[in-house]
Amino acid sequence: MKQTKNLNTMKTKLHTAAIITLITLFTTNLLASEFNFMEESYIDDIPFDTEMVVNEMKTPEFDFEDEAYINDIPLNTASIAANYEYDKAVSVLFEMEEETYIDDLPFNTEIVSNMFTYYNAVSVEFEMNDEAYIDDIPFDTHSIAQSNQSIDTTLCVLYK
Repeated sequence: MKQTKNLNTMKTKLHTAAIITLITLFTTNLLASEFNFMEESYIDDIPFDTEMVVNEMKTPEFDFEDEAYINDIPLNTASIAANYEYDKAVSVLFEMEEETYIDDLPFNTEIVSNMFTYYNAVSVEFEMNDEAYIDDIPFDTHSIAQSNQSIDTTLCVLYK
């Protein structure tokens, strides 16, 4: 019984190998050969022009002329839409849990930020045009400055 089973297994393997070989040879022959079809004669069996039918099926193109601008809305719709979107975005409430404080920076960021802002403000150079001379003071400022200087000099000498 055992020998018959081994014999059947060997026959099955042999038949499978033979079938695979035949399929491979047949497929290779089919792929290697070229198909040459004979030219058929033209038969005019459609009583209309198919090219014309296809062209008529295409969507027609419309050419609209430009219209004049009409200012018929007395408000700025773009501004209203932007405000609406802004209000909608701002109305969303985000709930975030409180983070614990971590003192990991060895400097005061507020002072650094203020210094940076100050240096940026000071570094801006302004160019101003010369102004025309306007005599809007009804007295001689030069003589007053000279008299004050002489008084200051006198007071300095007296108090030394």
